[in-house]
Amino acid sequence: MSVLIAYDGSPSAATAMRVTASLFRDARVSVATVPADATVRAGTAVPVLPNASPGAVQQAIDELRAEAGRQADATAEQGVGQARALGLDAEPVTVPPSAPAWAALLDAAHRVGADVLICGTRGRGAFARALLGSTASSLLHNADLPLLVVPDGGGAVDGPVVAAYDGSDGARRAIEAAGRLLTGRAAVVVHAWEPAFHRGLTARALSAGGPIDDLHEIVHGLQRALADNAAATTESGLAAARAAGLDAVAETVESHDGAWRAVAAAARAHGASVIAVGTRGLGAARSVLLGSVSSGLVQNAELPVLVVPGESAGDAATAGAP
Repeated sequence: MSVLIAYDGSPSAATAMRVTASLFRDARVSVATVPADATVRAGTAVPVLPNASPGAVQQAIDELRAEAGRQADATAEQGVGQARALGLDAEPVTVPPSAPAWAALLDAAHRVGADVLICGTRGRGAFARALLGSTASSLLHNADLPLLVVPDGGGAVDGPVVAAYDGSDGARRAIEAAGRLLTGRAAVVVHAWEPAFHRGLTARALSAGGPIDDLHEIVHGLQRALADNAAATTESGLAAARAAGLDAVAETVESHDGAWRAVAAAARAHGASVIAVGTRGLGAARSVLLGSVSSGLVQNAELPVLVVPGESAGDAATAGAP
């Protein structure tokens, strides 16, 4: 297995490195640091020298680019040292100066044949959302391979993987990826469902009048049907997890404050090391889902989240070809 970790020398990157060592002990690790954009840095200096010739400006850009490359290489080597100290088989990977940084990291992941790309964040909640407005957010919306986002604090080293499951193809792909990438780790399939129909129907029925006993019987019958459907969805997720080679159990939980909160709470209760979640699409189409479960987990969860992208148009066409 091959993983690529985005490393910038920060404490968050160090946390991501430790999580990599706990989850992917036998993987081949590539450590990538994106050089600072030399063009932007030179642009700030040009107004100071308004009479500089184009050749002098270009020379300044070249020198800054070379220096940025040297600094990035040194940072990557620092990351390699940390990885090897943790027992990982690690090597630096050259990342040319590029804007945006997420594209350079994704290109590097493709070049080394990475099975998963790993990056850290610097906190949770509103602070994390500020960071996720840049590189990590762009990776979430554009990465075409599994992305592990690691918050400060990491997760339980030996805990199970919690797979968020809703019966969708994206959720199945997340389970399959967990089975492929986290072989031998115990798993808990969590299906979070919200009985909103039950609450809404009760309110409408009572406001409309009629025999109270009959209304309660109807509402409770529908509630049982919804609960049975949720249990069936959970069972299908459990079957998918076991088919993927995971030593899995399953849990159905009611969600009254959002599915991601219920999944995160279940992960805490089980002492999970990582949460796996799927998406439904790539690029702009993925942003709709990332406003929901995936986004909530990544921006607020207290442990690593493995985000598994959906099929690209090309993948879907290939799958449907005779």
